[in-house]
Amino acid sequence: MTALEGCTVTAMDEKGCLSVIERIAGGEAPGQPDFGFTWLLAYCRDGVTWGRREGSRWRLSSEVFPELCPAVSRENLSEMRLFGKEGELLVWRSDEGFQGRILRDKAGTPNDSPTRPHDEVRILVGDRLVEGPRDGFSRVGTASGIQQAIPLECTERDFVGGRWPLRLKVRHYFEADRETGVVRVAASRLVVVYKE
Repeated sequence: MTALEGCTVTAMDEKGCLSVIERIAGGEAPGQPDFGFTWLLAYCRDGVTWGRREGSRWRLSSEVFPELCPAVSRENLSEMRLFGKEGELLVWRSDEGFQGRILRDKAGTPNDSPTRPHDEVRILVGDRLVEGPRDGFSRVGTASGIQQAIPLECTERDFVGGRWPLRLKVRHYFEADRETGVVRVAASRLVVVYKE
């Protein structure tokens, strides 16, 4: 396989991962380097928690809607992504403990390359405002009862006509097999959460 184009990948050891988890759990920024991370998405054993960076600290949905969103801790965390325009820090639980990586964009991939990065926009759950906005977060849901507290300020107007206005941009990085020419997604990261 060829090297991954359009990004650099740096592995993190368990000590580094635990440091990030503890800092986030305490509301602090992840430390240096922070690569301009703006958003957080954590999958915990008991739910999903979103976050937004506010200066030198993280504001988490578990602070604003604690009855819906679990607090991030090393005991309950399965996976956490800190992300923004330039890159993503990903921490995940494995059988051996926590592992992680930092993926950063890198300029220089030609626009006509089959392995150039590609952005995909995904629709997030939520066709109605359930509560908020409160402290920069909105509790949204669906008719079936699925809910989440996202790090955006939403109003009833955002959902008029049954709209699903919440979006998540994902960037994919590719590699090509030298022998067969087959191109496949080799890594993906989150870029931004927003309203359309």
